[in-house]
Amino acid sequence: MINPESLNQEVKMFKNGNTYAFRISEKDCEFMKADEGTEFEKIVSPDGKEITFKKVESATSNILEAANNIYDEHEDIMKRLENL
Repeated sequence: MINPESLNQEVKMFKNGNTYAFRISEKDCEFMKADEGTEFEKIVSPDGKEITFKKVESATSNILEAANNIYDEHEDIMKRLENL
């Protein structure tokens, strides 16, 4: 198992075409269970000194399942709403 503290390091920003980027290591990707298709949320601190990237977890199937459960639990109300 990878110790997350061993992944902490300074990285340099570099230009990649018309954008800027940071390189992350293969160990970083392995630890985060991320690949080139993984989506991240970018959060910039109010003072502009810190950028945090948080992995966006796929919750689509859970949301659909929850919506179906709510619909099933309140089927009578949903039918009345359809007729408004």
